[in-house]
Amino acid sequence: MIMEEKVCKRCVMDTTVPDIWFDEDGECKYCKIHDEMEHRHPLGEGEVKLKHIIEKIKEAGKDNKYDCVCGLSGGRDSSYTLLKAIDYGLRPLVVSVDNGWGTKISDENIENACRILKLDIIKVKFDWNEYKDIQRSFFFASVPDVDSPSDFAIYAQLSKTAKEYKIKYILNGHSFRTEGSSPIGWSYFDPVYIKDVQNRFGHIKYNDIKTIATMTPWDLIKRTFISRIKEVRILEYIDYRKSEVDKILKERIDWKDYGGHHHENKFTHFIQSYYLPQKFNIDKRKTELSAQIRSGHISRKDAENVLMSPYTYDSAIVDEVIARLGFSRSEFDAIMQAPNKSYMDYKTLQPIYRLLRFPINVATHLGFLPRILYLKYCK
Repeated sequence: MIMEEKVCKRCVMDTTVPDIWFDEDGECKYCKIHDEMEHRHPLGEGEVKLKHIIEKIKEAGKDNKYDCVCGLSGGRDSSYTLLKAIDYGLRPLVVSVDNGWGTKISDENIENACRILKLDIIKVKFDWNEYKDIQRSFFFASVPDVDSPSDFAIYAQLSKTAKEYKIKYILNGHSFRTEGSSPIGWSYFDPVYIKDVQNRFGHIKYNDIKTIATMTPWDLIKRTFISRIKEVRILEYIDYRKSEVDKILKERIDWKDYGGHHHENKFTHFIQSYYLPQKFNIDKRKTELSAQIRSGHISRKDAENVLMSPYTYDSAIVDEVIARLGFSRSEFDAIMQAPNKSYMDYKTLQPIYRLLRFPINVATHLGFLPRILYLKYCK
């Protein structure tokens, strides 16, 4: 018997999300996460809180050349975060991580921003053979979060740079009002998970990786409680609307639009438009559209109209990704048809997160960890 798909009464998240639940009013888990985040970051008051945080960042870095680290992908969110940091009088050290899949537009956006704003930048480039091996491992693992190694490496690199330059704050371009909270069943990472998948399916053992930043669970603890490096999500404190910032970015830092969400990177373009919808029936537009419905940026009807059309993909990018990763078409077709798995089929830190939910909760309230991490992983 085929179960009828259930959709949230408030947004467009539905039972294609493996860990979703609904309250008695038919509102989903992710609406509840949004409401708690909205309570912690109310517009109006958020600007006041952010100014206080900015002053703390300046005070912590007053004897340093830089007072924060800011990752820059050339995308809208990270570019606007960097621009706001400058407007608030911060002195960011920019870090750009090249995983081999960047586009010409994203590269130009990075160069233009740093040149116009006169900022120092550290460029980190992955060794292609190492990164290719990791990406292939996640495809063989048959999980949806095949881009997690890149996300985790960027996280690790920003932490490494902050520690090296004795910087106490990392700026993050995420906003729950525009991007929402990505379901952990769709996008999960932690050091144990990355290591387990790589050691099972890769040719290179995880501990032998040289050019890609890695972290152990102990590194995570040291970063949070010993080095006391904090992450700040500037966009969560302001009324950030994607439809309004493009003009600002174009006028001030010669920024160019690259198309769809995260399409500044060919691999994320491939993952979101082809791999996830075709293999897992995952449409990540639901997360972003739902966030914007809750924030009043779009109507539910507008979101439903978007979702009526399947996620279109560029066949040339699909062919390029398959070829560059060294798969034959038949080999990749076998991967697409293999039984679907998730992070729950591999070793992770999830049991420890659950066990340590209380100290993690405290750490989020003290600002050492983003609150949304507790809501997703521990609650």
